[in-house]
Amino acid sequence: LSPPLGTENKSSRDKDGVYLSGPGIFTHQDYTTDTVGICLEDAFPVCPNTSGPDGNPSNCPCTDRKKITIGGVVHGTTTDKFWDTVFTAAEQGADDMGINLDFDRFEPQESPELLYRRMSAKINSLCQGGVDGLFVSIADESIIDAIKFCLELGIPVMSINAGFAESKALNLLHHVGMDEENAGYLAGKKLESTKPFHKAFCLNHNPGFPSTDDR
Repeated sequence: LSPPLGTENKSSRDKDGVYLSGPGIFTHQDYTTDTVGICLEDAFPVCPNTSGPDGNPSNCPCTDRKKITIGGVVHGTTTDKFWDTVFTAAEQGADDMGINLDFDRFEPQESPELLYRRMSAKINSLCQGGVDGLFVSIADESIIDAIKFCLELGIPVMSINAGFAESKALNLLHHVGMDEENAGYLAGKKLESTKPFHKAFCLNHNPGFPSTDDR
């Protein structure tokens, strides 16, 4: 899984002894059991491989990826072409890694509020069903309670596209996206540098949506 916010993925083990691979982030102070330490040293072999990086048999049980299920819940609906690449890439990644992916795409809803309620229900359902990890777009604060429910169950959660600040506040594993307000500011600065011009317009294609409002 990805390192937490603010961690640079420089190598599998950086100068401070922080491992950036495997099923979580560990330091030498974080070893919970001898088994975890052994698995860290042997890079968590994936079945059918049962060897460590040095080629010797590992004392760490191999991970059967066919038994891993990752869930995804995002606000991108079937009519939003922006999300085509996200869904295609997620499906390809799951196929490449040999894991199970539960990632349904919602049909357009009568209102954003209804979409967010459906997202919350899906998040709760996935976590109650025992997924091994979850990625979400935090498009609205109304889905945060569902995310907290997953965290209480010990399920790793990361965010994508929307919810940078919320992800940081919830201490999620990682956020794939951008600081929306800063991105909009820097875009304005770039436009300003292309003078001369008399007027500039900022068009919000999705007014009322927190990410585009911030941007």
